[in-house]
Amino acid sequence: MDTNSLSIEKFKGPKYRRLYDALDRAIRSGMLRPGARLPPVRELAWQLKITPGTVARAYQLATDDGLLEATVGRGTFVRSAERSLADMPANDIASLDNDQHLNFRNGHIIDVGQSALMADILREIAGSDSFDLGRYAQTSELHSCQQAATDWLIGRGINARSSDLILTHGGHNAVMVALISILHGRDPVIVTSNLVYPGFRQSARICRASLIGVDSDADGICPDQLEAVCRKHRPQALLVSSNVHNPTCVQTPTHRREAIAALARKYDFQIIEDDVYGTLIENPPTGYDVMCPDRTWYATSLSKCFAAGVRIGFLQCPPGKGELGTRVMQGMSLSISHLLTRMTEQLLNSGAIVDFARRLASENTARVEIARQILANWDVQSRYGVNLIWIRKPDRWTSGAFLTMCERRGVMVAPGDNFTLPGDRAPNSVRLTLSGAPDFPALHAGLKTVDAVLRSGPQGMLT
Repeated sequence: MDTNSLSIEKFKGPKYRRLYDALDRAIRSGMLRPGARLPPVRELAWQLKITPGTVARAYQLATDDGLLEATVGRGTFVRSAERSLADMPANDIASLDNDQHLNFRNGHIIDVGQSALMADILREIAGSDSFDLGRYAQTSELHSCQQAATDWLIGRGINARSSDLILTHGGHNAVMVALISILHGRDPVIVTSNLVYPGFRQSARICRASLIGVDSDADGICPDQLEAVCRKHRPQALLVSSNVHNPTCVQTPTHRREAIAALARKYDFQIIEDDVYGTLIENPPTGYDVMCPDRTWYATSLSKCFAAGVRIGFLQCPPGKGELGTRVMQGMSLSISHLLTRMTEQLLNSGAIVDFARRLASENTARVEIARQILANWDVQSRYGVNLIWIRKPDRWTSGAFLTMCERRGVMVAPGDNFTLPGDRAPNSVRLTLSGAPDFPALHAGLKTVDAVLRSGPQGMLT
């Protein structure tokens, strides 16, 4: 790099600010191109006849503002104007299915009559003189849907208030609204379980936050491990799925939740409860929305208890935070679909959601029972009502070998690697989404295939 073009004398203010402005001008003019490596701090300080501390402060400011990027062991570089794929971990939940395979890998919801009901409701709405798709929905027009959602949540035991409930485009969107509402300052930290739904990794990266995993056991996140992380990193948010953890199906008991709620108060972090699978179970333990309502953001949706394609979610904000959440949601997508909210309002007020949640939970339970029978010789974690199982593989199996063997036999599964945070050791386990089978015969055949692969061992790959 030619530092002659990096004169700080042309700019005003403290020297660190003048160096920042010089770097900014050089980058914008093209004299410093994306990917260009900057000199080490001490070298540039010597060349410009300023202190190393001044250079370090300018580098840090430019890094915070996205002009530069620093990599430990490699140095400081001019940041690319475009975000790279490495910045955005893939989420294969929404990837294309392989029509030649039975897909136990991604999420599916069995149709037990939802499609026909939605068709009837949409025809009714389209024929209504009071419905106008030619304009955006006004905030006041969403109140009836908000109230219907609030009543539904209250019926499920959630500490809900319509004034602080936000309508979102699904549960994942609800989590994003909560994160953006909570996170602030430079280098925010989010903590979560050491095994986590892949979408959480995307959310943290989009928010430019560090996502730190906490060790868990059969009751969920370990409070002592969480406290150790809090002391070291001072997180702003804890991301949890306490009723049904994805992928392990673990449910956190009341005493463990009380300990975590106490830590939230002690270390002043917010709790985001992602409860999309909790809509399928009955009588869950008391939630954080009751234990510490002033710092709990409760997110759920109709994706698991009705239909994944109905992209409607609900975010119950802490008291008084509803306006903040609304502004964040409006900033992300301006408005939610008026058609979607009208349909959702009818589904909720008619009791259809409660009815279909029971149907789906019953269907899922039947599939779990079949899975536990066929895979009785293996370490399987499950929860009645939920369409997931978590299988610990024998130690002789590596993740890659197991996936390859399953795919050769026409079955796709989700490896433990998918749910592991960067740098952590992946568990020797796989997740199966049982609703990926269209019917019970296909489910039976697919599970028999998985059982056969588990029995065969890696040597079965040698041909």
